[in-house]
Amino acid sequence: MPVVYLAGFVVSVYFLFQKKAYRKGAVFICVGSAAALCFWCAEYFGQKDFGLSGLVREKKGGVEKTVKLEAEADGCGEKELLTVRLAPQAYTEEELSLLAGELWQYLEQEMLSGNVSMDCVTEDMYFPERVDEYPFLLKWSSDAPALLSAQGKLGEEIPQSGKLVEIRVRISHENTKYEEEHILYARLFPSKESGAFWNRLEKKLKEYEEKTRKDAAYELPGQFEGRTLRFREKKNGRSGPMFLLFVVGGAAVIAGERQEAEKRKQKRKKEIEEEYPEMVSRMAMLVGAGMTISGAFKRIAGEYGRRRQKKEKPLYEEMLTACREMESGISERAAYQNMGTRCGVPVIVRFTALLIQYMQSGAAGLKKALREESGQALKERKERAQRLGEEAGTKLLLPMTLILMLVMALIMIPAFTSFG
Repeated sequence: MPVVYLAGFVVSVYFLFQKKAYRKGAVFICVGSAAALCFWCAEYFGQKDFGLSGLVREKKGGVEKTVKLEAEADGCGEKELLTVRLAPQAYTEEELSLLAGELWQYLEQEMLSGNVSMDCVTEDMYFPERVDEYPFLLKWSSDAPALLSAQGKLGEEIPQSGKLVEIRVRISHENTKYEEEHILYARLFPSKESGAFWNRLEKKLKEYEEKTRKDAAYELPGQFEGRTLRFREKKNGRSGPMFLLFVVGGAAVIAGERQEAEKRKQKRKKEIEEEYPEMVSRMAMLVGAGMTISGAFKRIAGEYGRRRQKKEKPLYEEMLTACREMESGISERAAYQNMGTRCGVPVIVRFTALLIQYMQSGAAGLKKALREESGQALKERKERAQRLGEEAGTKLLLPMTLILMLVMALIMIPAFTSFG
């Protein structure tokens, strides 16, 4: 995990300085990666050495808890992660109150553990001795203990053809007469994994836990099968969920920024399309009055620059940019082409192509072409306005329907009430 956190930090720093569009999301992921790395370091270096000698039980009336232990033993090489289920301190006869419950449906589903069905059992089964929130003892047995133990562990001598085993489970309450028994059958097949030292140790830990359930503490064994044991409790790390949370948050911020950028782009495109008919009409009028293409273009841009208001008009801003390019030495043709590329709107690309065409072939016919373009732009503007009106009407359909239903309810409810 620390490698993942470090990689997330490095990648986010790269995007922070190299990709401006993803800067906010990169900051989010960078902070999350650094925080997750710090938490992991604190958890890793804060763990105690293998010196754990016991675990404290829950008080009477508490719930059973599962403790993860990281253990090492002489001669076993790597450390192993073990699981111990620690029941709460038992009730006395005076404190115990009768509680009945039906557990069989739960057991039918959970006892299979990793197996598909009772007709094909190849993995250890789940035979709990207690179920949370129920003060019952569960006693399991089979007619073939060597093949299926009372703890649900498969033996090593199951025949390849399979073996049908009878399983009995007795549900009883401590210090009371409540008791019931269920019988079911399972067909066992050889398991792919044989028993090992750690499996035997985990069984032994469970037996120790059963014998000391009335004690306040659970003492862990110091030796097993001639090997010295050392334990420490395995804590659930918080760095992983924190890192994932910040990564998801960063991705959400980036997605939001991209969506916002797309909205701004669409809004700019819409404004350019709305400004285009007026601009091309003025262009046609000035060219018709005898001005050159560049002269008319610069005059329209200059008038806008002199009476520019707080709210900028993107089309005229692009015209001003094109004029500055021409003043800086860029050719008139290149300035028009750059303007069409920056706008990215079909009508502007068509307009700049028209200007470039008549620059090469002469101004003859440009007046007529601009008038036709002006008429086409006005026609497209009317169609766009009509389309927006239809969309607005569609959006109002649901509110109008709700209002109609409300009015009908206001009329009908008093009428029905008066009949009653």
